[in-house]
Amino acid sequence: MRRRIAVITARADASEQRDILYGISEAAFRKDTDVAVYSNIYNHWQDDDLLNYENIIYSLIEPDLFDGVIVTAEAFRDITIINDTIDKIRAAKIPAIVIDGEIDGFKSVYSDDETDLEKMTEHLITVHGFTDIDILTGSRDNAASQKRLNGCKRAFGKHGISLDNVRVYYGNFWNDSGEELARRYLSGEIPRPQAVICTNDSMAFGLCDVLSEAGVDIPGELTVTGYDLTGGDHTAGRIYHYPLLTTYRRNRRKMGRDAVGAILGGSPVQDNSDRFVSGNTCSCGICRSHLLDELIAEKIDQYHTIMSTVAQFSGRLTTSRTLEEYTGAVSEFFYLLHGADRLFLCLDSAWNSERFNGGEFLCCAIGNEYSEPPIKFSSGETPVPFITEHDSPAIFYVNPVCFQTRLYGYTVLEYNRQASYDFSFRDWNKTVADTLEFLRMKNDIHYLTQCQRQSALYDSLTGFYNLREFESIVEEAGHNFCIQAVKLSFPDGGEYLFGENYHSDIIAETASAIKRICAQHEICCRTDDNTFLILFKRENGMFPEKLKISLHNEVYSRHDERQVIITYHSSDNTLVGELRSAVSLNAEHDVGLISERRRLPHYNELADIRNRIISVPNKMPKLSEVSRKMCVSEGHFRLIYRQCFDVSYNRDCINSRVMKACYLLYSTAMSIYATAVSCGYDDEKFFSRQFRQVTGFSPAEYRKKILR
Repeated sequence: MRRRIAVITARADASEQRDILYGISEAAFRKDTDVAVYSNIYNHWQDDDLLNYENIIYSLIEPDLFDGVIVTAEAFRDITIINDTIDKIRAAKIPAIVIDGEIDGFKSVYSDDETDLEKMTEHLITVHGFTDIDILTGSRDNAASQKRLNGCKRAFGKHGISLDNVRVYYGNFWNDSGEELARRYLSGEIPRPQAVICTNDSMAFGLCDVLSEAGVDIPGELTVTGYDLTGGDHTAGRIYHYPLLTTYRRNRRKMGRDAVGAILGGSPVQDNSDRFVSGNTCSCGICRSHLLDELIAEKIDQYHTIMSTVAQFSGRLTTSRTLEEYTGAVSEFFYLLHGADRLFLCLDSAWNSERFNGGEFLCCAIGNEYSEPPIKFSSGETPVPFITEHDSPAIFYVNPVCFQTRLYGYTVLEYNRQASYDFSFRDWNKTVADTLEFLRMKNDIHYLTQCQRQSALYDSLTGFYNLREFESIVEEAGHNFCIQAVKLSFPDGGEYLFGENYHSDIIAETASAIKRICAQHEICCRTDDNTFLILFKRENGMFPEKLKISLHNEVYSRHDERQVIITYHSSDNTLVGELRSAVSLNAEHDVGLISERRRLPHYNELADIRNRIISVPNKMPKLSEVSRKMCVSEGHFRLIYRQCFDVSYNRDCINSRVMKACYLLYSTAMSIYATAVSCGYDDEKFFSRQFRQVTGFSPAEYRKKILR
């Protein structure tokens, strides 16, 4: 099993954290190790319960599931918010590293800020010949502030510059510190030096902004340098200020690599690369390659923002009526998660109840134009995304999905390379949270309307005729019509997938599927015992076939036999009472068979595998894969699968593919070749041969027959 490291950070989309995470994933991937990053979204600085509720994501971390934990201390405005999680990590007694900070029981990893600032100071002394230099650093009691100051002093001492001539000003590492110092220079309160070294970029931006607005020529009258260049190629800020800042890139990626080495073994690797980045705040001038990288990154971020703005993502989610439609819409707009390989939407199993439960979660795997049925797991188990098979190491980003003080669960973004999400993910996450709340509210209203389902004429849930009105229509129809019955049975102990009212969701989906295949001549009814009756013309002999194919692909592909059992029965006569009795007897028989299956060993594991076959027939798991997953031999797996479902595993896979092909042939205009590819076939001739073996027709003959 592949090793796994947890990273606890805040605002993982921030350029500083992205740089560290790139270093972490780079080192972890070399060691064939997965990385799981737990992060909030906004990281608010205000002390507000409503704004800070997102930090509940850190309570979901189970340290025992990981081989080590890394905390990026500088990301947190108040690191006490993860105190409970830190206690859990200590109790688990696993390797624990803190980057750029100190936590009792954790090993600390720092960047060499002293050497970096020494090099920056050396540049001003040796290249520009300055000796009258001021320093603006952070607060006196800040460890990073003192380290950076010591680096400057080291360079002064090396060149024999008396420290008495060096003026040090203390700030807070924010723009306002630089703005305040600039106003003191402009007022004449303090003398203006040849150069000012700011020990981070934010303070340098504030200094330059105020001085430039006052007409001070930088660097003609004053040279300014910064430190950090957060994010490397993903820098945020430098191109928005004038003049373009001369700075020095802090080696955050090395901190990430060193932290992984401290957990998995390995000595810190020396990095003597030149990270000086010239700009227009010193006379060296702009480094074109650096500027080009920053502009390209900015263009990409703007493009992503525009895509998110013009996409109809929120509208599509808002109109969803069920969780299946919702995940389908997320899949449709998966491209907004730029570069992600997969998304896992892990919802509290009681997501549409009044409050968060947290005991069990439903995990929906979503990719580009596909979404898989939910898989349930308990809060103490390894989250499904972490154990889903992937050939190479991956980095997973775990983020909360919450609306005000209501946590719905979390999302997990999977990248199979060194990558991270960007600022546009904030809007994506907010849209998902807001529309989930809207869907929950719709379900509440929907549930209330179920209390009085039967109107005088129509069933209010489906819009179909009620039984009395349907019987009146049948009496007038004559002998040119037949009736098809469809009965839904809900087994005891069916999985709790869609809240207290998931039966109604399945009924509504079944009704929608029936509506889609009914022409104007078919008349539909829903009785009070979850039986659907459809009156159709006798000449439309393929209608029962269409119905079974549609319900198989639109209902059974989302809900397996543990949730709903669909029974069919047709009648050439129009005696409604007899038909209802007959389909009820058939349904009792079907329920009995499945009840017997559920007593078999390994039933749930086998049912999960069969559900995957039906829901995603174009991605059939190999026999070796499923047998290995169940820890049995291939021969034994074939035996227990046939005993359970009365069909071989291979035949079941073929049948599922053919059922999908039948559905596409009558419901779309796709070519035969495109249909074959959509069902997982590489060879059109092989597809046609298997299709004929199952149906008795070639694909072209079948399409012509069913559309007649």
